[in-house]
Amino acid sequence: MPTEIPTLPSNVPVCPVRGSVIYPTMVQHIDASRAISINAIEAAMAGEKVILIVSQKDKDVDDPKGDDLYTVGTACNVLRVRKNPDGTVQMLVSAVARAKASNYVRGNHLTADIEVLPSEDGKAVELRALARELKEKFEQIAGNGKVNAEAVQTIQGKDEPGEMADHIAFNLDFKLEDKQALLELPKVTDRIKKLLTLLDAEQEVQAVQARIRAQVKEEIDKNQREYYLREQMKVIQKELHGGGDDEDADEAEAFRAKIEALDLKPEVKKDIEREVNRLARMHPDSAEASVIRTYLTWITELPWNERSEDQLSVDAAATVLDDDHYGLEKVKDRVLEFLAVRRLRKERATRGEISAEDVNKGPILVFTGPPGVGKTSIAQSIAKSLGRKYVRIALGGARDESDIRGHRRTYIGAMPGRLIQGIRSAGTKNPVILLDEVDKLGTSYQGDPSSALLEVLDPAQNMHFTDHYLGVPFDLSEVMFIATANYPEQIPPALMDRMEVIDFSSYIEQEKLEIAKRYLLPRQLTANGLKSNQISFTDAALEKLISHYTREAGVRNLEREIGTVARKVARRIAVGEVKRVKVTDKELDRYLGQARHNPETENKDDMVGVSTGMFYTPVGGDILFVETSIMPGKGLVLTGQLGDVMKESARAALTYAKSNAERFHIDKDRIDNSEIHIHVPAGAIPKEGPSAGGAMATSLISALAGIPARHDVAMTGEMTLTGRYLPIGGLKEKVLGARRAGIKHIIMPKANEPDLRDIPLHLRSSMRFHPCETVDQVLDVALVGGLKALETPRDGSAAEPGPSGAPKRKSARRTGADARA
Repeated sequence: MPTEIPTLPSNVPVCPVRGSVIYPTMVQHIDASRAISINAIEAAMAGEKVILIVSQKDKDVDDPKGDDLYTVGTACNVLRVRKNPDGTVQMLVSAVARAKASNYVRGNHLTADIEVLPSEDGKAVELRALARELKEKFEQIAGNGKVNAEAVQTIQGKDEPGEMADHIAFNLDFKLEDKQALLELPKVTDRIKKLLTLLDAEQEVQAVQARIRAQVKEEIDKNQREYYLREQMKVIQKELHGGGDDEDADEAEAFRAKIEALDLKPEVKKDIEREVNRLARMHPDSAEASVIRTYLTWITELPWNERSEDQLSVDAAATVLDDDHYGLEKVKDRVLEFLAVRRLRKERATRGEISAEDVNKGPILVFTGPPGVGKTSIAQSIAKSLGRKYVRIALGGARDESDIRGHRRTYIGAMPGRLIQGIRSAGTKNPVILLDEVDKLGTSYQGDPSSALLEVLDPAQNMHFTDHYLGVPFDLSEVMFIATANYPEQIPPALMDRMEVIDFSSYIEQEKLEIAKRYLLPRQLTANGLKSNQISFTDAALEKLISHYTREAGVRNLEREIGTVARKVARRIAVGEVKRVKVTDKELDRYLGQARHNPETENKDDMVGVSTGMFYTPVGGDILFVETSIMPGKGLVLTGQLGDVMKESARAALTYAKSNAERFHIDKDRIDNSEIHIHVPAGAIPKEGPSAGGAMATSLISALAGIPARHDVAMTGEMTLTGRYLPIGGLKEKVLGARRAGIKHIIMPKANEPDLRDIPLHLRSSMRFHPCETVDQVLDVALVGGLKALETPRDGSAAEPGPSGAPKRKSARRTGADARA
């Protein structure tokens, strides 16, 4: 039956509390430290000594408003108030009834209108059953020690179900929302049902806690048992071995001590300790024990947390790079940029603006260019300038995925991959690793090593690189990877996408001369036992050595030739023939024999049907001649071992000449009734590429029109049927070859003008460049008299035949590489 509703004032002070709920019939101490609460207590004492205790929704709010409080609280009589020396107030209250608050008003404290919520018992039979079930569940929970004995005794003495439910809710560790929900339920049966649900959940939590405690105790007991068993095993093994091999008995413990000192991640440490436990249970002479022993040796010798401190001085790094290498300005700039960025990142990490992991992130560089230009040696200088260890991994010819990822331990003779081997040899986890000749990786039925490199060279993945032999992840994110390649087009696109390309171009003759004097000559003198006062080279001798005895983009062959001269001089000095030698350009024949290379030179005169083109090979650039002869017959004949692209350029040039025959005053019938023979000398050398289009058009139109082509002009560029002049590659090398041949004028596509910045200023100032967008502009420069002479009617001159045969001239020997026009 409904309980009696107490008479209370309609408007009372409000005391907000944080994190707790009190229920009717309870006598409770309330500690108040906030002004809003203390003022409410004082107002209650000055009035009818009634106060409303209401819980805050968010306990972190220090100055709550009405919206921050629940609408149902507990109306209380204030029994006693005590002020503490620290300014806080302690209040003893007797909770009277549940009350619903409305119209919160804020002054120096909160007041609210209240409405007492009557308590309803519900059906008597249901209430007795629920009360009995509640008491039994509470006793079960209390038996686990979750409630203090005094509270248990108080609750067991409660006969009224509503009071018992309220006291249980107060003394158990429920969430504030659940306790508030129990306060807001006026019907006792509903309140007990809700409380039983919470008690069921509490029992489940206690059961899980008990299970966890049991597992922890069992694990502790297991570790203790394993310790005693291992100690017993040591004694047994010692007795089996004649009572004497302490080293075998302590081997597993030695590995454990080393693993503990490595400070590994928990998941890695767990896997490795499993192998140590296997080793401890095995006979030390078994084959499996030998395999595990080798594996653990690899694990304990890897630098899991060893790092070398980066030297981030940009000026010091610039000095190191300049001392070790001449030229290569773009590469040096990129390295110094890397150092500068890393230095700024480290400063930000010190201030806590970014994480330490972000400091280690960096680009994957790939150096591309012809052999001998310093790709490998610059990587060593980078490591030196950074203060890091240097590891070179030669990938040329590697065709097994296990070269990168290692072999699984199930194979006999299994080993980690080359990356892990390099890391161990470096002794630090942040070395500079050079992946040399990455464009020469092969594939076989054993896998594709370039695909295995995809994970290694991806900064987002390589922190979890797992070698098949190790079986646990090793962090490669702090390694600075540098790759080298001669032909970047042979690198798989997915791998190339992960790398930043830095192109190494060929050295010009002036650069080779400086490199020879600064680095190659001193190195070869030391290698051949000579002193600097025993042999000297004149600049003229070195220049001749560069141009007539070597043909390469780099300086390897140049160093070999210098070494050859040094050895022959050393022999003369050793036998007492001379004491010192000065090598001049005239004496090179004595030491090296006849010159091996005779660079092509320009024509002496302007000739009809003969134009000068330019080509590029991996060992440098040079000029070539395109000759056209017009004879009776029909058809187009192409000779000189031309590739398909060059043949197509010749056909495009012929079509362009036909389509413009009337404008150029060329007889179309003569074109149709003549055999047009286009030849490119040096027929033993395969030639390919689209950039001879301009030279072919000039040679062909010169022969058909009878107008000579200028001998001092060389050209490069691709032409289209409509007469557009398109960009090409390798402009720097081509220009250097033309300069060596004595050419003064260069015709080039206008789109290639930015490439002129790569050509040294002193070379650009000694030559004249003609950027062209159309073939007409090319002809205007390349033909004697220009486009005006071509478009002016000629009295039968167009009918004059061109050269009946190819003029005789020297042809450069281009060994080891195809010419690309």
